[in-house]
Amino acid sequence: MKSRNLLLIGPWTLFVVAALGWVLYWNYLANEAERRVHAWQFEQNAGGATVEIGEIVRHGFPVLLRLEMRNVRYVAARGGWRAETARADLNIDPLKPQHAILEAKAPISIARANGATTNIRADALIASVRTNGNALAEAGIEADNLVLDDPAEEGVLHAAKVVATVRPDARSSGDFQFSFDAQTISLPRAVRSFEAFGLDVARLRALIVVTHGALTTQSSPGDPLGPWREGGGRMRFEAIELNWGPLETTGTGEGGLDAQRRLDGRLVLPVDRPAPVLTAISNGPNIDNDARRALSLLAADYVVTGNDITLDIGAHDGVLRIEGLPVRALPPVY
Repeated sequence: MKSRNLLLIGPWTLFVVAALGWVLYWNYLANEAERRVHAWQFEQNAGGATVEIGEIVRHGFPVLLRLEMRNVRYVAARGGWRAETARADLNIDPLKPQHAILEAKAPISIARANGATTNIRADALIASVRTNGNALAEAGIEADNLVLDDPAEEGVLHAAKVVATVRPDARSSGDFQFSFDAQTISLPRAVRSFEAFGLDVARLRALIVVTHGALTTQSSPGDPLGPWREGGGRMRFEAIELNWGPLETTGTGEGGLDAQRRLDGRLVLPVDRPAPVLTAISNGPNIDNDARRALSLLAADYVVTGNDITLDIGAHDGVLRIEGLPVRALPPVY
């Protein structure tokens, strides 16, 4: 009889011990997550930024861990921009605590130093960070039906799907791989020099290596990318796929900023049907007359021959050139 009681009591005892252990573990993770949030907040504030979190509420026991953060506001120490939202949720899988997922549960407002504001909203907007010890393993952003709206400007930018990731480049210490994929994009207004391409971009995908990527986290007043540029930072486009109006291509390139903070680089884009592309560019309202005539003649020649080309788009010394023809002057990026 006693042995039978032990057989009954034993499993229940193990269950209770396991349940208590899980409760302790879940609460430990919750405490640790909150501690890290507050430590990050303290670190940012000590560095000159301003981080405000109105309240943190725990959810998800026993399966998940979710910290609901209300009335979040971030003012950057440099660059003069700030972001705020009514709510953001930090999700942590108790079985994979090194992987954190931040989900925006309300629109985000980003104000820049020049007074311009961009409001961001989406059906789903998720950022994730995965670490390996104290080092970044991978970070990413994913959005469904993303909308960017600047109330002071005409139109809104809409994208049905956006996925972006960044990870250290294993081939070179200090470099980062950045991938970007946006589908079914509607532009808020025409792009200068490419007005005839229209406002609808079927797809934009890019794989970029950012050299000296760690320097992008540094900045100086009024020059957010100065340390990166002065440290030799460049972007290497290992692949860029663009399906926009008459242009369907997958190419390569490289680029950065010159001393006046203007774009400086080159894109090489193979084009199977160049005539419609060159015609569309030549029909733009901001094209120099000489460039317009030259592009029109090139387009007519390709209509006759049916040949394909490798379109060379360069930005050097503050001038945008297409196939070596100067198209327009380039202003500083900031």
